[in-house]
Amino acid sequence: YLLYFGLIAGAGASKAVLVTYLVPSLALVYGAIFLDETVTAISLLGLALVLAGVALGTGTAGRSRRAQEADVASLAR
Repeated sequence: YLLYFGLIAGAGASKAVLVTYLVPSLALVYGAIFLDETVTAISLLGLALVLAGVALGTGTAGRSRRAQEADVASLAR
């Protein structure tokens, strides 16, 4: 809980909530590693969709660092 609330304080609630979308992805990876579960093609497709959604949600997909900083600067005015 301390890490989660630290993340909220640092990144903001709208970005911190995106961490919860990564839980099924981590469960898939940990299940394959530790429980020897099989990973199917549909599971990998779902993993890719989740990661793409998180990238879109954070606003980092396809945007340069300079463009992100310009957005932040315009909000500060």
